Amino acid sequence: MRQHNKQVNNHIKIFILFAVSLAFYLVWYLLDGIILTEDAPSYIHMQSDREPGYCLYLWLFRAVFGTALSLHAAVIVQCIVAALAACAVTVQLTKFFALNGLGSMGVLLVQYGITLLNRFVAQRRYSYFNSIETEGLSYSLWIFYFLCLLGILYHSGKREKLRSMAGAVIWSVALISIRKHMLITLVILFVVVVFAFWRSRGVLRAVICALLVCLAGFAGTKLIDCSYNLMMRGTFAPHTGDSSFILGTELYLADKDMVSYIQEEPYRALFLEIMQRADAKEYNTVYAKKGWQAAVDHYSASYDRIKFDIVMPVIREYQDAQGIAEADREENYNLIAGTLMRALLPPSIPKLIGLFGCNVIHGLVTTVLKVHRILNWAALLVYVLYGATIAALVWCARSGDARHAWRAVWFALLVLLSIVVNVCFTSLTIYCQMRYMLYNTGLFYQAWGMMLYQLWEQRNDIKGSAL
Repeated sequence: MRQHNKQVNNHIKIFILFAVSLAFYLVWYLLDGIILTEDAPSYIHMQSDREPGYCLYLWLFRAVFGTALSLHAAVIVQCIVAALAACAVTVQLTKFFALNGLGSMGVLLVQYGITLLNRFVAQRRYSYFNSIETEGLSYSLWIFYFLCLLGILYHSGKREKLRSMAGAVIWSVALISIRKHMLITLVILFVVVVFAFWRSRGVLRAVICALLVCLAGFAGTKLIDCSYNLMMRGTFAPHTGDSSFILGTELYLADKDMVSYIQEEPYRALFLEIMQRADAKEYNTVYAKKGWQAAVDHYSASYDRIKFDIVMPVIREYQDAQGIAEADREENYNLIAGTLMRALLPPSIPKLIGLFGCNVIHGLVTTVLKVHRILNWAALLVYVLYGATIAALVWCARSGDARHAWRAVWFALLVLLSIVVNVCFTSLTIYCQMRYMLYNTGLFYQAWGMMLYQLWEQRNDIKGSAL
């Protein structure tokens, strides 16, 4: 009877937690309405260069609620999913680390804090969950994915580990289908699976197991991608436009002399026209001021303008002159962009390496704080203190019952791995703007909080044993 009452009380607490979280996320929708971002039309119109996940998500609401109400319904569901994610991370971390009420409240407040920072501090001034952009959904799915990774590390039973692994694959497929840069989920999953199974199965078997799991996830994303295009366009093929991301960076770094690397004569003329217009607007790297922060600021300000204000109009003008049919223009656009990208890649590599380094520094800072002349050094201090906390907890956990302490260490290291993989992968393809870095921000401070909590518990245990 007592056990039954305890379960009922837990269910009531979880329901209250969800209700409070749902009210928190819905209030920004009620205050600000729907935020249509610059990328929103491309997802609403289901462009072929977009991943299928978010396009299908919006399409589903149009099919059920009609065009007038579809975006409202989509945003409300995003808020519901965000509330579920806030509940999940609070409940699971409470269970994994045996937190008291104050500790659970701290986890929840960190989860809310990211939205409050975006609404009141960041330049965007809105909650991602009431906006039409991929992060409105993918931020929450990332939490579910990450909790599955923790389950793989923490659960001792074979069934529980396999269930967590299956969950991680499912959420990984969902995330990659929404955002291509979420391929990082497979990289992180590979490392986690190898680490979780190398002792029991040996390194080779653990690596093979991890490869098979990641291949299954990758195959799932390709199947969804190709099936979506078969349904929408009659072609069983992946979405287009991946090359345009790298092309934007190459054109930012390029100079007119690189025209010699382009073999096709019409494309040489297109390249020179693009470079002339970019130079007139000072969108090239030669106009960036010295220093990594100035370089990234100029790059981030120029990147979209090169793609949308110069490359697209120049290619459209070429297509008009060639009389290319409207139905064939998107395929032709991607052919041109892909050809230019491959031709410009070899001569761009030295400058890409330099820009990559600047991007990495920017991404690491942006993950934990805001890029600013003073806050940059504060971010370095944050990482140093975070690493010192890991070292201190490892030292304290060497003896006694330290299961929760070691769990906090693995949690913190997994967050660091996620940050490094996310920052490096993003830096290779685009600039590390805040919305690409925020996936791990809350988890970073929650992991740090778990470590500090466990240090406090270890201190109390030592005092208790001394008495």
